[in-house]
Amino acid sequence: MSYTGDSIESRVAAVEKEYTARQAKLFVRFAMAEAALLVAAVLIVYVFRLVDPEVVIWILVAIAAIGGFALSALLMRHMQARTRAIAQAKGENPLF
Repeated sequence: MSYTGDSIESRVAAVEKEYTARQAKLFVRFAMAEAALLVAAVLIVYVFRLVDPEVVIWILVAIAAIGGFALSALLMRHMQARTRAIAQAKGENPLF
């Protein structure tokens, strides 16, 4: 009789490793997108002078609020997918 606990643990470890890498990529991509938005805001306000510099604080607040909401949503989706993948790797309720 063989013990299959090691294979389940190794599958879970592989899923954890994969989702850790995905999360790191998510953070890097999000930071790059947020930086691009901030650079665009600076260009619009100070280089092209399309917006009054006194309004810049509201632009930054809007970028931060939208970015925070987007990051929260992305992380929630990532955590749900990770939970489903771990449950599948363990053989628990594959239709989660």
